[in-house]
Amino acid sequence: MSQLDTIVSAVALSKKHRTLCEDTIRRVADRELAAVASGNVKAAIKATKQRLHQVYGAFEHGLDYEAAYRRLEAAYRDHSGTEIEVACRQVLGMHQSTRERLSILGRFYPAIWEVTGKPRSVLDVGCGLNPVALPWMGLETGCGYVALDIDRERAGFLNRVLSLAGMAPLARCQDVLVHPPDDPADVALLLKMSPTLERQEPGATGRLIERLRTPFAVVSFAITSLGGRDKGMVEHYQRQFLELAGDQGWQVVRLAVETELVFVVKLERRTGGCP
Repeated sequence: MSQLDTIVSAVALSKKHRTLCEDTIRRVADRELAAVASGNVKAAIKATKQRLHQVYGAFEHGLDYEAAYRRLEAAYRDHSGTEIEVACRQVLGMHQSTRERLSILGRFYPAIWEVTGKPRSVLDVGCGLNPVALPWMGLETGCGYVALDIDRERAGFLNRVLSLAGMAPLARCQDVLVHPPDDPADVALLLKMSPTLERQEPGATGRLIERLRTPFAVVSFAITSLGGRDKGMVEHYQRQFLELAGDQGWQVVRLAVETELVFVVKLERRTGGCP
């Protein structure tokens, strides 16, 4: 077994990382192995776990997928819109990214669709728990919703959620830095995804968006740190993204959303469609 395989195996067997995409573990481990002293597998294992925490684990808050599913299932079974929204809010609150969006759910997606048009198909890249917010998206029956995440257990949970909502179970575990998505869609969502991509591979946001088979990409950024502090993040991310958009020649619409910085990128000459 190679040193890299030894590291991947050790990390994949750990409790915190056992459900992570192996492509992700291998990609991170390969970089960390190259950065430590030659042959120091133990140090590379530790560094790989630390890096994975930065790009993944820091956003988690004790998710019990089975309990979350039972709560959602009961609400959908009762066909009560109010109960469904209450249950979905509870689940969305279990993840840092979607918890920050709870106060504006009713306005967030309509504001996006006003620019893009209501999509017939959606590609949600690095989705987290975002598909649980389907009750606020107002999508039509039969809309294809492809959700990509690097956690196998989450992808399985989201497929059950999509089925509850009467949609095809199109969630899957995929590392988009290893295998960029080629699914055609009307709108691609990259919600709070760019900083995570850039920490791993500078320039990854632009490369990924350029490979999308969608006429629109929605890119958003958190406006406060995980600790709730304002560190000039709006100015930093806005300047950074608008420079990227200018270099790429993208048309960009900024949305007035108070809890995160949101840009809708118009990718001309692209055609969307059902996955």
